[in-house]
Amino acid sequence: MEGRPVHSLVKALQAVPSLAGLDERALLAIVGDSANLYWPAGSCVFERGSRTDSLYVVVTGSVRILDEGGHEAALLEAGNSFGEFSLLLGTPHQHEVRAVEDTELMVVPKQRFDALIASNQELGRRLREQAEERMRANLSVAAEPS
Repeated sequence: MEGRPVHSLVKALQAVPSLAGLDERALLAIVGDSANLYWPAGSCVFERGSRTDSLYVVVTGSVRILDEGGHEAALLEAGNSFGEFSLLLGTPHQHEVRAVEDTELMVVPKQRFDALIASNQELGRRLREQAEERMRANLSVAAEPS
């Protein structure tokens, strides 16, 4: 991977709560299989309903997660990830994601993500629980009267 030194990318991954507890070997494998890509402010990372093929880690900058009505559901800054729940569930993206400012994302391909989950049962369990919690929260928000 060109650009940032590997150790700074490993450090960026260590800051991601959903990847907490992974050893350095696993983090190096993620870095080695990933690409760091840049999105200018205002650009769309992916649209709601688009195919799921990667996990995204915010290295620098920030992204806005937009709900079906185009309202902000979350603002994610460096040290956060997104896309993992669609990967786990095998579903299209449920939200649109846009760069708030010039943003660098580490894009982890599905194959690396799947291998990571297969080799770390605790991580897989933790991510599935988080996905279920988020789905329940989304369903309860959707069920609220307008």
